[in-house]
Amino acid sequence: MATSPAHVLAFLDRLTDGEGKALLARINNQNADMEAIAREIASGAAVEELTKLARTGTVSDGIAWVTQANYDYVGLPPEAADCDFKSGFDTFLRDRLGKRADGFATIFEALDRHEAPFIIETGCLRVPRNWDGDGQSTFQFDWYARQRQGRVLTIDVNPQSIDSARRACSSVTSTILNDSVATLHALGATGMGPAALIYLDSFDLDLDNPMPSAIHHAMELMAARRLLAPGTILCIDDFDVAPLGPGGKGLIVDRFLDTIGAEVLYSGYQKVWRISA
Repeated sequence: MATSPAHVLAFLDRLTDGEGKALLARINNQNADMEAIAREIASGAAVEELTKLARTGTVSDGIAWVTQANYDYVGLPPEAADCDFKSGFDTFLRDRLGKRADGFATIFEALDRHEAPFIIETGCLRVPRNWDGDGQSTFQFDWYARQRQGRVLTIDVNPQSIDSARRACSSVTSTILNDSVATLHALGATGMGPAALIYLDSFDLDLDNPMPSAIHHAMELMAARRLLAPGTILCIDDFDVAPLGPGGKGLIVDRFLDTIGAEVLYSGYQKVWRISA
């Protein structure tokens, strides 16, 4: 049975807070920019309300959604879910990770020394399936921690990024929507830790002005001082980035860790250290 114009208008009204007729007129305009219209609808208050209603309802599927990792959401095939992490990394992740492949391989090899690893990350998975762009680190840590009876805590100030991480990861991963420096300080003050890995990637690097990002990551390291112990692995993303060369987000942290004799495990697009005894 064909849909009536009244039903179409009612549907558009629900998406636009009663502006369905005006929206339909815009859509029917032969010069209409459909991408712009779609984005306007998606960012509107009515769609935000519908999204929250859909995601905050407690139903059986909703419970599964927040307790199991979602491999499809991050662009992995169904068979990846049946793999152990090492096999999955070699088969499905390494080729997707591009410039970060060797850095992450180093991290996970170093983590194997830790029982039930506690992993802390600042700056979480933002855009699902964006493996080469940002590494989908939160999903990787979640997968690894599930296999090793560990846990992951990821901190981000952006609610959209937190939402992506929650959708991708299992209940092994906890998310905190807050400033990373304040949160790391609070975690240390409560006696949580030490961490097996601290992965710092929270403040985007501006190639024309890298110092604000470098300062922020140095502040994160200071805030995390009580979460560090001999053997803790520390990684900073966007370290050796063209055309800047070595430094990037880790410019200040690198100089400090060199001064205290931290062991360099890897240096490339990411830099990985192990805190010495």
